[in-house]
Amino acid sequence: MLILIWLSIAIFFVGFSGAYYLYMKKMAKKTWNLKIDEEYQPSVAILVPVHNEEKTIQLKLKNLSKINYSPQKIEAIIVNDASTDNTLEEVRRYVASNQGLKISVFDSQTHLGKTNCLNLALKSVSADVVVVSDADCFWSPDILLRALPYLSDSSVSAITARELLLNPQDSWVTRGEQFYDDSVQSIHVGESKVHSTIFFYGGFAAYKRSLLDEFDHDVDDSGTALNLVQRNSRTLLIPEIAFYTPFPTLWKNKITLKVRRASHLQQLEAKCLNFLLQRKLVLPKRIAIPEIVLLIFNPLILVALAVVSIFVFIQYPLLLLALLLIFCPTLLVEKIRTTVVEAFLNNFILLLALGSFFTRKKFKLWKTVQESRTLITESALKEKNLI
Repeated sequence: MLILIWLSIAIFFVGFSGAYYLYMKKMAKKTWNLKIDEEYQPSVAILVPVHNEEKTIQLKLKNLSKINYSPQKIEAIIVNDASTDNTLEEVRRYVASNQGLKISVFDSQTHLGKTNCLNLALKSVSADVVVVSDADCFWSPDILLRALPYLSDSSVSAITARELLLNPQDSWVTRGEQFYDDSVQSIHVGESKVHSTIFFYGGFAAYKRSLLDEFDHDVDDSGTALNLVQRNSRTLLIPEIAFYTPFPTLWKNKITLKVRRASHLQQLEAKCLNFLLQRKLVLPKRIAIPEIVLLIFNPLILVALAVVSIFVFIQYPLLLLALLLIFCPTLLVEKIRTTVVEAFLNNFILLLALGSFFTRKKFKLWKTVQESRTLITESALKEKNLI
C-alpha cells in the first residue's frame, strides 16, 4: 500500500505536467483561427514605467528609437514614479540630442507604485494601441510591424511576446532559465491557439485602448489579461515576436527574482480559481484547471512525494539503490538533467511563493535585482542589433 501510494503521487506529479506540456505543444503547431490584416498599422503609445533607471533609460530610448514604424503614429511615454536618481535628466539629455521618436514624460512626484502610476498616465492616452515595456527589456526593430496585425482581429484585445535572455550562455543558471522559458512559453502559445493565455510579460504587452480601462492592481500585466478575457475577448502570446532581457547569473538572485514572479502568478491563479468556483470563469477549463494545479497544488504534491519517499526508502533501502543505479546515468544527458533540475527547482520556488501567498506578504514590483542591470551594455545590445 505504501509503494502504491508513492507511485500514484510520483506518476501524478510527473505525468500531469508532462501531459499538459505535450498537449499544448501539439496545439501550438496548429494555425491561428484569426482574421489578420497584415496592413493594420494603428497609432501606438508605448508606456515605459521607470523608478530609478538612470543606468538603463538611455539604452532603452535608443532601442525604441530604432523601431521601424510610422513616426506619425508612435509615441513613447516615460512614466516616472518619483525617481530619486537622475532618470529624468537622462531622458531630457537624450531628447535634446536626438530627433525622430516622439518622447514625452509623465512625472509623478509621489511614489505611487508601478500600476497606480501607469493608470494615471493611461488617462491621457488616446492612441489606438497601448504597449507597456519595462526599462530593462529591448525590442527588435520590426516587432510592431509583426505583432500589431494580430490585434486587427475583432476577438483579440491584447498580445504579448516571447521572452529571450540577453545572456543565455553566461552560466548554468541562465542556460537553465532559457530552457525553462522556452518550455513554458510553448505551453502559452498552445493556450493562445486554443483560446487565450493570461501569462503576459512586462517586456512587451500590447492592448487595444478601447478595451483597456485600467491595469490590474494586483497582478500587473497578467491580471490585466485575465480581466480582458473575463470580458469575452482573447489574449495571445505570439511566438514569432520576442523581446530581450538580462537574467541573473547567480543562484541566489534567480531565487529572489523568481519567488516574486511566482507569488504574482499564484495570485493570478487564485483569481481564476475563485471565478471557477463561482461559475464565472470565461477562460476555458482545459486551460485554467491545469494552470491552477501546476502553480498552486503541484508544489504541495512535491512535498507529499518527498515525505512518502522518505518512508518508502527507509523501509525498502534496496529500492532506493536500484532507482539510483537506473536514474543517475540518465542525468549525464544534458537535456534530461536540465529538465529534472528546472522542474524541481521551479516547484521549490512555487512552494516558497505559496508561503508568501498564505502569509499575505507583498512583493514590491519596483524591487530589482541589481546584477541584472549590470548585464545591460551597449555591446550586448549592438550584438543583437537592438540599438
